[in-house]
Amino acid sequence: MSDIRLLGLDDLPLCQRLESDRGWSTDEAKWRLMFEVGAVYAVDAADGDGLAGCVVVTCYGDSLAGVGMMLVADRYGRQGLGTRLMEHALQVAGNRVVELTATRFGRPVYERLGFRPVGSLTITMGPMRGTACSPRVRVATPEDHAALLKLDAEVTGADRSKALTGLLARAERTVVTDGGFAVAWTAGPHRVIGPVVSPSEEAARELILAAVHGADRDVRIDLLDAYPGLRPWLTKLGPVQGSAALPTMVYGAHRPPGDRGRYVAPILISMG
Repeated sequence: MSDIRLLGLDDLPLCQRLESDRGWSTDEAKWRLMFEVGAVYAVDAADGDGLAGCVVVTCYGDSLAGVGMMLVADRYGRQGLGTRLMEHALQVAGNRVVELTATRFGRPVYERLGFRPVGSLTITMGPMRGTACSPRVRVATPEDHAALLKLDAEVTGADRSKALTGLLARAERTVVTDGGFAVAWTAGPHRVIGPVVSPSEEAARELILAAVHGADRDVRIDLLDAYPGLRPWLTKLGPVQGSAALPTMVYGAHRPPGDRGRYVAPILISMG
């Protein structure tokens, strides 16, 4: 099997081909964000046909790393490649705490490497009704960005300024309230809502409604455990939950850093 190599943006089509092999379909806008702020590693297929596997590592300062998009082509399954890619990801992360969201197939690999479950994430997608804005929420201006980055660092326990600055530059709509914010951006058929940081469930509802306001497409928001009441509330407005919640897992600590009780939704499943 080939060595693990760092991919460049020109390799994005290879990543999408690998996804297709496993029945996944991540929009190009999301892949471009991952290439911009993270590092995409892969092993070339020994038969010369694309990639055998890949993984994305996004390092946030010196304290945290997110791992995602760990994919192995079906014809290379059960040969230890997934473990090899994850071991490489952990080497890249160094002493940082590592977090990820696991699939049913990936979880056994992560547990063997020492990851432990710490929560769950629910994928929610679809058209959304009733998006009137609260007067307590307003559209962010460039003058809000420094405070937004500081709040995100408090909640996630890491400096994610590079990722968020890149995201804000492409955001369709960013809204803020006292102690919270939400970013809305377009990826293919969805207006993605994330990250979302909120001081309360009520404020989280207001932020989500304001972030969705004016959307001309279906919404996607990946809800974490901060406020469990958001899940039934959101589905009553139209979006549909995935068939099962996905476990969030951490390596190198008993829990992720920061005040995760205020962390409502991630940037991306694959980035944290």
